[in-house]
Amino acid sequence: MKLRKLLATLSQPIQLSGHPALDAEVKGLATNSHASQPGDLFIGMPGTRVDGGEFWPGAIASGAIAALISSSAAQKQPSTNSTACVVPVADMVQACAQVATAFYGYPAQQLQLVGVTGTNGKTTTTHLIEFLLNQAQQPTALMGTLYTRWAGYQQTAVHTTPFAVELQQQLAEAVAAGCKLGVMEVSSHALAQGRVLGCPFEVAVFTNLTQDHLDYHRDMEDYFSAKALLFSADYLKGRAILNLDDAYGRRLIQQLQPEQVWTYSVEKQTADLWTSSLVYEPDGVRGTLHTPKGEIAFQSPLVGQFNLSNLLAAVGAALHLGVELERSPTLSHASQAFPDAWSRCKFLRRKTLM
Repeated sequence: MKLRKLLATLSQPIQLSGHPALDAEVKGLATNSHASQPGDLFIGMPGTRVDGGEFWPGAIASGAIAALISSSAAQKQPSTNSTACVVPVADMVQACAQVATAFYGYPAQQLQLVGVTGTNGKTTTTHLIEFLLNQAQQPTALMGTLYTRWAGYQQTAVHTTPFAVELQQQLAEAVAAGCKLGVMEVSSHALAQGRVLGCPFEVAVFTNLTQDHLDYHRDMEDYFSAKALLFSADYLKGRAILNLDDAYGRRLIQQLQPEQVWTYSVEKQTADLWTSSLVYEPDGVRGTLHTPKGEIAFQSPLVGQFNLSNLLAAVGAALHLGVELERSPTLSHASQAFPDAWSRCKFLRRKTLM
């Protein structure tokens, strides 16, 4: 894609007319000036301590055809090279997301995306959703705290939710591999930093909110506001699956239209998804699962009410995406749910990545 066409996807005004680099072909996107390759567009993202845009001269020296940087970085590090193509913008978060989605061919629009957010339970819930979808013969990509994976591919994760350039690249690779759905852990950091801009979610799941990440968020209200972004019109295009047992889940219910929401609960039979006739055993729990699509007997090897809550959330997401209850081995034969994945989750679920 030529630089001119790529920059035309920005919704912000830019002043760059007649520069010869506009007709150059962009071969890649680089967010690290030291890793820039010939033909790359360097994207200098502002950080908490340093604005990466200030390092644009190094990227240009390495062969980048242009540098997309913040207006403040352009002022701190003005161009003394008349041939350098430096593009300052007011909102780098928005610009990065728009350029990345366009460069990689808008991959999120080619997938049905499920986003799961909350303090606890994201990893377990996303694995359960992935399992249900794969068992329904729906090729699915999983992105989260442990790894990014789909059939034939797995890579250890650095962040719970990747930054925009890496995320869009992974989504594009998932599409190329034949995936039809994507299940993603969406952290509060990612939402606050706009990493998932350009990603329309068919399903958004909220697990719970407990005191965490207050080194980053000012207070619990700020933390909740970040999580709530996933359920705004900017992201949610389909259904919200919300925890009726959580006070912040109940706040989200009040903020959305009733037809957008399915609730789940391990305490209240007024929820859309709930359980009855539970029998707790040393190796799990069995009972009856009630859903908007009917009820079914189930067995699960995942012990504890918190895992029963995660299962309800996962079933709600899968049902919205068309999975049929009677064909779900996680409900009828849950002892085979995902032994390998769960063996990792139960040891790593306390691991916190941004």
